[in-house]
Amino acid sequence: MYEFKDESKRKEKKFKIYLFLFTMSVLINTFIDFFDLGIEKVSEFRVVLSLFFYGVILYFGLRRKFWAEVMIKFFVWLNIILLLIIITVKVLGL
Repeated sequence: MYEFKDESKRKEKKFKIYLFLFTMSVLINTFIDFFDLGIEKVSEFRVVLSLFFYGVILYFGLRRKFWAEVMIKFFVWLNIILLLIIITVKVLGL
């Protein structure tokens, strides 16, 4: 189907926002995995494997593969929901 120019720009802007949020969540997750918040020893293998996994998703996402775009959106929304849960628990002091 054909799309208008403004629809194309809006979709591109939305995709760039998802890519930015995905990149930020990857950086935060890597930071948490690397320092592991004092729970256990740092597992270099886990950090490298997760960075490789995120890199593959980002590579195919930039190539506009549908499954990768869905994974990027899934990770972004999952991290937003987890952040809201963490904030709620911290505020309520549970």
